[in-house]
Amino acid sequence: MGKQNDKLGRAAHIKRHTVGTSNEISLSVLDAAKNELDGDSGKDTAVRPSRFGHISLFTLPLRRKKSIATPTKERGLLLSNGEFASAEDAPAPAPVGKVDVGSPQSSAATVPPSSRGDGSPSLPASALGRASSSKKALSSEDEIARRKARRRRHRVLAAVLVVLVGLSLAGAGGWYLYQDHQRHMSQVSQLDGALDLIRGADETVVALDGLVSKPLDPASIAAADGVLGDLPSAFEQLEEADAIARRLSIELRESEEKEAANQTVAAVAARTALLDSGRQIVEQAKQADIAARAARETWQGVIKADALARDAAALVVDTTDEHVTASKEKTEAAIEAFTAAQNGLEELAYENPDADVAALIDYVAKRLEAMGYALASDDAFLAKNKEEAVAQNDAYNRADAEAATIAATLPTDPAQPVLDAYDQATAPIFETYSTARSQAGSADAFLRDYLGTTSK
Repeated sequence: MGKQNDKLGRAAHIKRHTVGTSNEISLSVLDAAKNELDGDSGKDTAVRPSRFGHISLFTLPLRRKKSIATPTKERGLLLSNGEFASAEDAPAPAPVGKVDVGSPQSSAATVPPSSRGDGSPSLPASALGRASSSKKALSSEDEIARRKARRRRHRVLAAVLVVLVGLSLAGAGGWYLYQDHQRHMSQVSQLDGALDLIRGADETVVALDGLVSKPLDPASIAAADGVLGDLPSAFEQLEEADAIARRLSIELRESEEKEAANQTVAAVAARTALLDSGRQIVEQAKQADIAARAARETWQGVIKADALARDAAALVVDTTDEHVTASKEKTEAAIEAFTAAQNGLEELAYENPDADVAALIDYVAKRLEAMGYALASDDAFLAKNKEEAVAQNDAYNRADAEAATIAATLPTDPAQPVLDAYDQATAPIFETYSTARSQAGSADAFLRDYLGTTSK
């Protein structure tokens, strides 16, 4: 029994050989608790409270908490339903001895409370639940304030999120608008480049237009080769401008610029038609000029032959052998001249099938026929064959009269058949040129308004 009392004494940190009053409880109990809180586990291990039945008496928890007073008057706890559970209702623990410390409160040392296993005294589960819920529970005002604060935080976060998303969208939209603006300005610049190409080609277009206005004028004929030589470069410029304008007419979204691109395409098409039709007019004018000059030169040979024929006829007015011999020489020269003219006219007709030079050829042929009769008459006269001479002379007069009839139908300008053929061949081309010129003017009018200029 004494040995058991010794164990209880060490467990309760009660000094031996004391009288047993409560005032004489050793301060080692408080020292041990302090050492345990300070983590000074290495000091005075002999006075550390030992475990008895997994219950550590007077052992403080690791954190400083207000200790729960052990009921002394009535051993029990007040339950949540208002009932009081006394210690007598619980099964009694096995007796471990009795320690008399001379104080009524010493009975607390003999009643081992339930332990949580960590050395600190624990309460029943119902009491622990009430203690925990009482600490966590908030008043209705605090709960409302907490929820309001939480909603405010959510609203602030939502507002910040909206602002961030808005800024992101605004930044993306601004970047898109900037890129779209840059792209639009680039497209407008390309359209200006296409118009510059048209301006470059217009130097040739204007020069060609001057030729077309007077295609057979000697000055136009003289400048034709130079203008025609510039056409390939003008066609290349217009082709490049057309490719740019057609692409921009699809890509551009602004109505004014889009229409300007469409009008640029129209202006290029009109100028291309102008250059093509104008080239045909000028080229045919050159050919007509060559044919006209050939007709005039050939007709000069006819006029020369006619003069020789007249001289021959004048010599035979006085029919002497000497005059007839001289007349014969003139007639032979006239025949040679008429033959050369006939060959020239036939070649002209071959090279210009559209030119109706048949009347010219017929006239020269009739004059050659008359010259033949005149020459035969001269030979008959020199042969003293007067009857033959008179007959051949009558035949000459008939042929000459027929030649005069043909001559009455001939144009004043022997090149007129060539010019008439040129006019007939180029008439539809001039219509095409005139239409293209009108279309170019309409497109240019819009482009001048678009550019804000008054250039011609």
